[in-house]
Amino acid sequence: MKSVLQEIPVDLLKLDLENPRLYSNRILKDEELLTDEQLHNAIVSETESFNSLYRAIKRSGVRDPIWVKEDSDGKYVVIEGNRRTTVLRTLLEEEAETPDGVSWTSIPAHVIDDSVSELEIKLQKVRLQSGKKAWGVVNDAAVVHEFHFQERMGIEDIADEMQISKAKVGKLLKSFKLYLEYARETGDTNEKRFSMFNEVPVKIIDWIEESPRQKADYHKWICPVDGPAKIRSASAGRESAREFAKCLDTPEAIELLREDPDSTIEDAFEVVKENDVLKDMTFLKRILPMSKSLNEMDETQLAKLANEKRLVVHLRSLKNACEQVLNDIENMEEI
Repeated sequence: MKSVLQEIPVDLLKLDLENPRLYSNRILKDEELLTDEQLHNAIVSETESFNSLYRAIKRSGVRDPIWVKEDSDGKYVVIEGNRRTTVLRTLLEEEAETPDGVSWTSIPAHVIDDSVSELEIKLQKVRLQSGKKAWGVVNDAAVVHEFHFQERMGIEDIADEMQISKAKVGKLLKSFKLYLEYARETGDTNEKRFSMFNEVPVKIIDWIEESPRQKADYHKWICPVDGPAKIRSASAGRESAREFAKCLDTPEAIELLREDPDSTIEDAFEVVKENDVLKDMTFLKRILPMSKSLNEMDETQLAKLANEKRLVVHLRSLKNACEQVLNDIENMEEI
């Protein structure tokens, strides 16, 4: 990219209000651009990362030049280097003592030539991200979404520029689309919910795309707005997303989640496990109906049964077998 390396006074710098780190908020919440002061304060509020960079610059100054573009008012928009610029501003405000050979009043900067297009500048922001503070996967997805739908770039071109696979670009596009639908439907714009579309088993994504009802169910079950979410992300130390994926082939488990507002994924998964046992031992399906029928026998039926000695023997055998199975299960639980 055509540019010239210069020393730029810090008081002529303006923060990049269209930084890719802010794409997700702008797209999700339809927010207006932050002011320079608001962005400055937001960067300072990232206490841990800001303090770490603050200490490094206070000790040794800014080592890597930032990238800027001259604006119509004679000032310079920071294309890459918002955080370093904010640190220098803070050190100037504090009138901090400078190490030998270091200045807080100016900074080395690559000044981008006026001939460079806005799209090329956007791409440069992404290229320069390598090795810097991570944006987070939701912001990566927002950048991919911006390039594809606003700049009309193809998946292959985006993959080349971001140095990721075409498959990953496709996945981020799909995940962000589903996340946008969820956020706009529920009003929940917490970026942590992005993982419920990007990090869950593919089986879940296929299921929610099968019908509007299933998508609405999933939105309701992952949304904590009206109470605890039924499905929690693996990043929160939970396995409920994986357990939910195993519930999808069991209609009774899904119906339980739909019909009982207090039911949990753990409850639904118990239905799945119960059904798995019944698939292996189909005769167990007859236990509950038989128990119910035996308990409901009247005196006439009992009198008839008493005269059928062979059936009485069979009932005793059934009783002994049930007691033996229950005893074995109790012994297994004690081990």
